[in-house]
Amino acid sequence: MHKTHTTNTPSSLSSRRARTLAVVTAVGLLGGGALAQPAWAAVPEGPTEHTTLGLTGAQVMTHLAELAEISESYADEGYRTWNGPGYEASAAYVEQAIEATGAFTVERQVFTVDDVIEGPVTVTVGGVALVGGHMINAEGTAEPLVGAPLAAPAEEEGGRLGCDPASFTDIPAGSVVVVQRGVCAFGDKVANATAVDAAAVLIANNAPGLVENGTVGDRNTSSAPAASLTPEDGAVLFDLIAAAQGAEQPAPTADVVIEKEFVAVPTFNVIAESIAGDPEDVVVIGAHLDGVDAGPGVNDNASGSAALLALADQVAAYEFPNDRKIRLAFWGAEEIGLLGSTHYVTDLAENDPAALERISAYLNYDMIGSDNYTVGVYDADQSTFEAPVTVPEGSIALEAIFTDFFDGVEQPWVDSEFSGRSDYQAFIEAGIPAGGLFSGADTVKTEEEAAIFGGTAGEPLDSNYHRPTDTLENVNRESVDAFAPAIGWAAHVLAWELVDAQPPVSPEPTDPAVPSPEPEPTGPGAEPTTEPVETVTPAPAAGSGRGDLATTGGSSVAPFALAAGVLLMGGVVVSAFAASRHRRTRSES
Repeated sequence: MHKTHTTNTPSSLSSRRARTLAVVTAVGLLGGGALAQPAWAAVPEGPTEHTTLGLTGAQVMTHLAELAEISESYADEGYRTWNGPGYEASAAYVEQAIEATGAFTVERQVFTVDDVIEGPVTVTVGGVALVGGHMINAEGTAEPLVGAPLAAPAEEEGGRLGCDPASFTDIPAGSVVVVQRGVCAFGDKVANATAVDAAAVLIANNAPGLVENGTVGDRNTSSAPAASLTPEDGAVLFDLIAAAQGAEQPAPTADVVIEKEFVAVPTFNVIAESIAGDPEDVVVIGAHLDGVDAGPGVNDNASGSAALLALADQVAAYEFPNDRKIRLAFWGAEEIGLLGSTHYVTDLAENDPAALERISAYLNYDMIGSDNYTVGVYDADQSTFEAPVTVPEGSIALEAIFTDFFDGVEQPWVDSEFSGRSDYQAFIEAGIPAGGLFSGADTVKTEEEAAIFGGTAGEPLDSNYHRPTDTLENVNRESVDAFAPAIGWAAHVLAWELVDAQPPVSPEPTDPAVPSPEPEPTGPGAEPTTEPVETVTPAPAAGSGRGDLATTGGSSVAPFALAAGVLLMGGVVVSAFAASRHRRTRSES
């Protein structure tokens, strides 16, 4: 469930949104160009223009190959599943790689996951054993039920459904109640049986096989144990019950075992924080490190994790330290419900809300190497997809960082639904601006997308999603090459403040006796000048980057505006950043 957030008025923008908007305004003005400087200009104290930090697909692939090898080596133990040895080994590699940069501290954030260990489900009647199936969040039998009487609720319209509490009136306490699937929720049937002190509930499916992924709702430890049966086995039990009732004989009995144990299993996130940067202003960049147990998960999501590792390398190698803290988060237990990132945000909200307030933005990278990829950007402005969640203020500005960059390098892109169905969910529910990139999973590629990015229309964007074939060989290198520099660019825009280019300093002559050469006129009829002449690099006019899907990002657009450089030299961006430094208490809803 998503919280509704109060809309801030212009005079009361949250501090994190003000900072984000100031940063993006700055990059919109500055772009990637700058006025050419004389060779003897003063050395700047920080970057005068934004950069990709030199982040390339090749650097990402280096780390990805290591993570892929680790994952494959644990194929018999669940690959990189959240509680397996493959996840532990992958985390150890991440920690070693991060520590080797010398630019980050790294630690594990431990949390527990409610898990279930499931054993056999058997119902033995007259010496014949029937095999049942588990229901999600249903209780198991603490001890085997031996010789428990079988019973069924009274007939309702549609069968012995167990939806009406009154249909259980004649059922003796301690019975194993058999009901049919349909009409009402599984949890309602179990609750009605529990109310008459049933020993267990068996739900006969109304479709072939056992009930798959059937849930009784939230766990209730006082509920009667429950399991499912096939339609055929359910019919056998209903016939036995009806025959005994018709002959006024004692109810048939059954031995029932529903072997299940609820346990709390520890796992962890890996959190790396830059040594440099303002601790009062933190940019969090995340990717989940765990994978499914059905395959090595190289694209999903070793690719995003490898991108973070390569980013850490480039942050460490960059000539200027970052102004804002960069926190890299390698999330655990994403594949079983976004649990790692949810724990992280919930823990801060409950135990250190001031630290949560200090997070100015969150960027998420979940799959960047799909074999049939598109270059997807989270659609915060909802220009293509209406978001099913509340989009925090500042998220549109984060989207623009990516789209403007892609337009500037003539890289086509498309919108990806801002759905909250990845690790940014907990952040947006806390009101933190979020953005990210996504190369696609099981969504089918359209004809238009195939025309833009290549690949095969009518096929999933990632044909290996959650399959054993999600291997290094099936990662699309072109996709990684497209995403990598954008990841570096976004980090630089958010974590580094630009400085004005330093004014030129007139060189002192080395020998006062030697006169300086006479300046030459700069054009026909012009008077000689002793002032240096600055040159500029012209750039095409910038565009919006939106429009028809077939032309999205395809125009020749560069984020390098001459006018922007002039404005920046006048101090516009310095003022924007100075204003953005003022903080206020975020209104809560």
